[in-house]
Amino acid sequence: MQNKPKIVLFLGKADTEGVTIRLKAVGALYKRKMLESRVENWEKIIAIFHEFNVSSVIVKLTGTTFRALCEERYSEVREKLLTLIASKPNLFLGHESLLVGVDEYKEYYEEYKEAPEAGQVEDINPELIDPELAEDYEYELDYINIFDPLPTEVIKEVTDLFTRHEITIIPYRKNVELVVIASKFVEQNDSNLIFRIYVPSERMWANEAEKLLQLFREYLHKVSGLNVRQEQHRTNHGVVYEFFGGDGVEPTILPQKFNEFSSFMEMCVSNPEHAQLLLESTHLNKAEVFNLVERYSREARRLHVDIKQERERKLLAIRHILESELSEYARTERDWEIIEKIIDGSVPAVTGISSALSIDRRQLPEANNNVTINVNPQIIGTINGVVAQQILGDQHLGTDAKQLLELIELYAGSNKTTLASAVHELSDKSSAPEDKLSAKHHLKGFLYSAAGKIGDVALDIAQKYIEKQAGL
Repeated sequence: MQNKPKIVLFLGKADTEGVTIRLKAVGALYKRKMLESRVENWEKIIAIFHEFNVSSVIVKLTGTTFRALCEERYSEVREKLLTLIASKPNLFLGHESLLVGVDEYKEYYEEYKEAPEAGQVEDINPELIDPELAEDYEYELDYINIFDPLPTEVIKEVTDLFTRHEITIIPYRKNVELVVIASKFVEQNDSNLIFRIYVPSERMWANEAEKLLQLFREYLHKVSGLNVRQEQHRTNHGVVYEFFGGDGVEPTILPQKFNEFSSFMEMCVSNPEHAQLLLESTHLNKAEVFNLVERYSREARRLHVDIKQERERKLLAIRHILESELSEYARTERDWEIIEKIIDGSVPAVTGISSALSIDRRQLPEANNNVTINVNPQIIGTINGVVAQQILGDQHLGTDAKQLLELIELYAGSNKTTLASAVHELSDKSSAPEDKLSAKHHLKGFLYSAAGKIGDVALDIAQKYIEKQAGL
């Protein structure tokens, strides 16, 4: 692998100057191939993965691509190609009109046709095709009819296919959005960004999350021998933590390593001798193993205490606020017993040191089904607001945002942390515009991929919330 030239692979015309300018600046190699082509050309694309060290893949989808993916003659080659692409950092971009189906297509067509960028879509004109790529093309007539709506069954087959390969289509409406999203992806992969999370500043366990991430980076370096650096930058309402890997560090290894790290930290508290045995197979000598387990045991015990005490402080603060605000409505001991149960079930429980990072996906009062509630709705509304403010801090997330977080918890699979961070980053008015745009489109991509499970009403509410937060 080390002897193979390293390249970024573009499939489709996403390699505009705005996207490739960073690659050109650092002398990085990239190559473009087209999916609007014969099966034989798809085989050539597959060969690229064996001939080169493909560092990342950016795909621009068209209606023609969708149709090809559904044709029987492409079935075998598409599985090979998508498997290879899914094994690399990848970005699939598709105009939003590709994902909405025949019934809703007219609205998107009219909007896209009137957009200033519409005249820049050069790939609807087959005369503009590079002559050197002419043998790749087979669907010139279909390509001219780029605005023909796709049948619903085609959209479903493609989205189901991509879901099976854990691929998400990121939708865009304007070419400038495509350029910003693709450029951000190129920048992150050029820097080898392997993990990114946004933590609201006043969120419960925010300090513990920062300490946990610092310990994790040290663990990756000292125990796993991985070259990883950590950076962070603050907004008015939160902190973005980013991990960058050295050569050979793949993003896919991070979830496994974090689970390994969490288990090791818990073992340092419960069974330090066993923790030492686990490290004996590493490159560390006995003295280093002993010192490391001693230090991590100390840090893990402190984190456990801090996490537990922070939860207790939040519970007490919530009770005191509610005693003042609900004195008019809760008048009996039975009322307060029910309120206590609701509060305790709503504040995330301590399940270990990793609790500090998973809090923003935890269910809030309206989703708590452990207690039968027969209380004045105004009481429930007050509890919801107070608990949310104490748990999530000064970044006030409304009902729609919390519903979106619940959908992410249910259907986002391995992307839960990234998408939950996107919800918070989108809600932070001081986030960088390109970060908000990226968060918006990744959340919309998730919604389209999970549309069949979410339901039309929840999908519509979530989409409107995302558009509103993005300022559109």
